Amino acid sequence: MLQAQNISLRRGGRTLLHQVSVQLIPGQLLMVLGPNGAGKSTLLRTLAGELRADRGGVTLDARPLSEWGLQALARRRAVMTQQVQIPFALGVREVVELGLMDWSLSAARREALVYDQLQRVGMEAYRDRAYPELSGGEQQRVQLARTLTQLSAGGEKGGYLLLDEPLAALDLKQQQRTLRLLRTLCAEEGVGVLCVIHDLNLACLYADRLLLLDCGEPVFVGQPHELLQQRVVERTYDADLIRLCHPEAALPQWQFRR
Repeated sequence: MLQAQNISLRRGGRTLLHQVSVQLIPGQLLMVLGPNGAGKSTLLRTLAGELRADRGGVTLDARPLSEWGLQALARRRAVMTQQVQIPFALGVREVVELGLMDWSLSAARREALVYDQLQRVGMEAYRDRAYPELSGGEQQRVQLARTLTQLSAGGEKGGYLLLDEPLAALDLKQQQRTLRLLRTLCAEEGVGVLCVIHDLNLACLYADRLLLLDCGEPVFVGQPHELLQQRVVERTYDADLIRLCHPEAALPQWQFRR
């Protein structure tokens, strides 16, 4: 389990996180929501080990994150941030192979892993293309393939996937494909997935659990259906919304009032 216990973090005189506790359990899809500036990306970076909390702590498999070596950590969890800068004109295959930097594998095994994960995100036909020539959504899918390759290289099920806005540049078909893939990773491969997302409706349809942040503090932690009888979404976003129920599931959905 990947766990944050009462973590708080300040930078530049601002409180970015305040007493946030969260558990990412193997086989669970946890989606993190909140207004702009709520602390979603900061929480992900803290769970990934990129940022260190001022108070509280983060543990991975019951060990403090600070005790994990970089290679061991890379083999246990993979991270996809919002903006990934590639300083060189790499090909798609080479970008995905960056996920194998901490693994010693044969050329045949590396090739098979790269192809399999590109196929999962629907980008196998682009493996010989130059990465800078791709659209933003295509690059995003390649980056997802990179993280999947990193996590699957050991040949074992499980591990943790931390994704920051993986749907941001995707069209409707690719959003659905990606969300279904994340569900499959959880249900069939025991991966714990934390996904920062802005779309409330998609989060409620696909997540096992939700964490709603506001000004760096958790205002809701629970299953999506538990939001049916609460007004926390309307209060947190301060938006004029109509709350509905999905016609095929007892899950909340929201629309704008005109």
